[in-house]
Amino acid sequence: MPRISELTLMVSILVLAIYVMSVHVVLSVQMPTVPSCPLNSSTILMLTTEPILPSANMIVTYGPPGPWTIVRYGNLEYLLQINMWNLASVGYGNETLTFNNETGEICFSSFISNVTLISPSGGVWGYPGIYLVGIFPGGQVNIRNPSLPLPLTVSDLVNGSYSNRLIALNYSMWVPDDEPMDWSYDIWLTTAPAPSASLNHGAELMIWLYTTTPVFSWADTGIKVNIPVTVNGSLINETFDIHVDCYHGSGSTYWTYIAFVPINGGFKNGYVSISLKPFLQYMVKVFPKICPSLWSSQSQVANLWMDVITLGSEYGNNQWVNYPGWGVIAWRLYEASILTPGLTQVTSTTTTTTTVTSTVTTTVTSPRLVTSTSLVTETSTLIETSSSTVTLVTTLTKLTTVTSTITIIRQAINEAVVWVILVIVIVVAVALVAVRRI
Repeated sequence: MPRISELTLMVSILVLAIYVMSVHVVLSVQMPTVPSCPLNSSTILMLTTEPILPSANMIVTYGPPGPWTIVRYGNLEYLLQINMWNLASVGYGNETLTFNNETGEICFSSFISNVTLISPSGGVWGYPGIYLVGIFPGGQVNIRNPSLPLPLTVSDLVNGSYSNRLIALNYSMWVPDDEPMDWSYDIWLTTAPAPSASLNHGAELMIWLYTTTPVFSWADTGIKVNIPVTVNGSLINETFDIHVDCYHGSGSTYWTYIAFVPINGGFKNGYVSISLKPFLQYMVKVFPKICPSLWSSQSQVANLWMDVITLGSEYGNNQWVNYPGWGVIAWRLYEASILTPGLTQVTSTTTTTTTVTSTVTTTVTSPRLVTSTSLVTETSTLIETSSSTVTLVTTLTKLTTVTSTITIIRQAINEAVVWVILVIVIVVAVALVAVRRI
């Protein structure tokens, strides 16, 4: 019988050793829950590190900068692009950009980690989003919108027949408080009309509607301006910081960068419309003042051609690049319109039901799955009135079912500690066997 007991003891020790080696000791950082995009959408773009089997409506790439495609809704078209231009590689996770051709809704969700940046000093990882209208300089894809036939000169957009155009968005944004990001228009202007034009010696105009990083000192001019913005039917004089970098770009290719950044962070959710005119007027005045060696007069700026208007979210977190290196963000765009006040009156009711599945990472000694479901009903009436007394009424009823999936992941502290514990256990066991034999 003593031999059986000794054998049992040794087997138990081996089982314990295997378990200790397989179980990672708890030391991890809990990551936020990220809303996901519906994978039953009519168009799905995905950047992923994991091999998957794409379906007929899915375009997949396994590395940056990500796929793109053109989608159509009514008489409008958009170019969707997962544009992670500063990523050299991604170690884990995926990014998804979806389009619903029945509702026109566009959704983006990102949960990636262990990234390698092409330019680590820049901080920005990419700019996933859409081409709203126009053609990128040097490009061949022209996204057309009859309300704004780009390219047009700045003078046309400030003083001409297109000076009254409004750009309206209905959106919701999800982002952790410590994730540097902006939700913005990125507008490219050149000395000649696209597509033949070059970015060199042109301009990049960004209008930030929301940001968690309201000031970046390297381009801050100290100039603050008040510009009217309509938010959920209310006219607000929003205060923007003007940021300018005269020689933006690299080497001999450069352009002048200007960004209008809301000092209070802007608008995380809602129906938000702006006029391009006041932003362009300030750009015309500021360029000769801040960059006189490049822009000698206001008329030189006014003769620039606006080629394309894009919409998306710059994001990335330098603090997370090494450990744990996560990038998490999500947004939904329910509507994107270019409006001509006085010509249209739109009344619409939209009911959207979505199921959001999200993942959060924490740690225990064994894997388990926890699911919670909550039901949220939100009803809002959005009213915008133009100076011509024509009222744009949009009633949005949104029913959202949120399903959270918590994936529990185990991580190791130090395998050397595990080996020391294992050796101690084996030594003690052998000692016990020797004592019993004595």
